[in-house]
Amino acid sequence: MHSNIKTATRGRVLAVDDSEVMRELLTGYLEAGGFSVAAVDSGFAALEAARDQCFDAVILGVDMPGMDGLEVGRRLRSNPSTSAFAIAMHTSIDEKVVRHGFDQYDDFLPKPCSAELLGERVDAMIRATRLKGVGPADLAL
Repeated sequence: MHSNIKTATRGRVLAVDDSEVMRELLTGYLEAGGFSVAAVDSGFAALEAARDQCFDAVILGVDMPGMDGLEVGRRLRSNPSTSAFAIAMHTSIDEKVVRHGFDQYDDFLPKPCSAELLGERVDAMIRATRLKGVGPADLAL
């Protein structure tokens, strides 16, 4: 009997972007690559999701109204319960500008990026985090 329920994934990812099109694109790319994805439309929603759930990686859009991705990243890193999440900044803004505002991210993804690049980078971030012995790798997904 075939089941539609996935019992294992390559990791649990939170995708954060104020653009619905971008959230759908990230979700589609990541799910096709075997990741479990939660997608939210704001920095505030990202912090709420991170408070309620455990993620292996967070893909943060930078330029968002209300609370930008740089502030979300700083808050995730400063909170002991979310500080181990791998963080990738996903933006069309120059990386030097991003790094000046928040330098504690694990990877930088140009916006837009291919499904292949996204999958490779997210997988690499999650593997690196798991090798360090931090993160939610042992939690049931």
